[in-house]
Amino acid sequence: MSGAEPKVRAAAWDGQFYPADPLTLERMIQRLLDVVPKSTHEGEIVGIIAPHAGYEYSGRTAAAAYRQILGRNYRSVIVIAPSHADMFPGASIYDGDYYATPLGKVAIDKELSAAISRYSPHLRLSDRGHHDLGGRAEHSLEVHLPFLQTVLYSAFKLVAIVLHDYSLANCQVLADALASAIADQNVLIVASSDLYHGYSTEKCREVDSKTLRSIEAFDPQEFLSGANEDLYQACGAGPIAVMLMATKKNGATKATVIAQTNSAEVTGQKSGWTVGYAAVLVTRPSRQQNVPSGEGPAAKEKE
Repeated sequence: MSGAEPKVRAAAWDGQFYPADPLTLERMIQRLLDVVPKSTHEGEIVGIIAPHAGYEYSGRTAAAAYRQILGRNYRSVIVIAPSHADMFPGASIYDGDYYATPLGKVAIDKELSAAISRYSPHLRLSDRGHHDLGGRAEHSLEVHLPFLQTVLYSAFKLVAIVLHDYSLANCQVLADALASAIADQNVLIVASSDLYHGYSTEKCREVDSKTLRSIEAFDPQEFLSGANEDLYQACGAGPIAVMLMATKKNGATKATVIAQTNSAEVTGQKSGWTVGYAAVLVTRPSRQQNVPSGEGPAAKEKE
């Protein structure tokens, strides 16, 4: 309707998972980016796996992934995240106009969102899983946006997707929809996920190593099956599998782990609840130039 107020998903975790003050947030992200190396990789980066914990815990690992796309130009970024609180079938593609953070509003790519949703009735334009439910708004998508706003110098649009159903059928439908909708377009897919959750640092390293070996094997169906059988651990196993399936269908050939740690190693506290984190790049042989345009510039939760 003409003149209607835009629908904005307001920041819900600023001041908790990451700083609420824009200048403090910018400086924190820049410090994190400055201490992680630029990796050597061949081909175009078409997919990323990065964690979604409070920046105190997983910020450096997330920065390791986002450092690799510093200054790149993507028409749109699709962020796929787990729905921790709201349980619903299919997938929920945000139907609003903007996602907001302290660094400003990110415009939703409504055309691409609609194209994805048309692929199947299981893929709905909705705000399910994006807004508050029972006092808990979803954090797993929001926390990636300040990094993207910082490293992508040119304006990009966002497709924001959350899901709870990690069945092979549901993940395959979403992956096919993404692959079909973006085809050869210059679009990045980000899968939001932490890894092991439990009380053993030793077990965390062991399980995360198995999980990451499966991801690097680039067999999305095997990875998802193993995650659903608890052979691997990733709270975003569905988003990871969807991203791997979609990028593989569109020519990606390699997944590379570039950083790995856990909350115990970050904090130095070797006992208590431990969460694993990793950064992974998914690449395909270069088809077009997507080069940097230039280099430049929490409730303390572990998950």
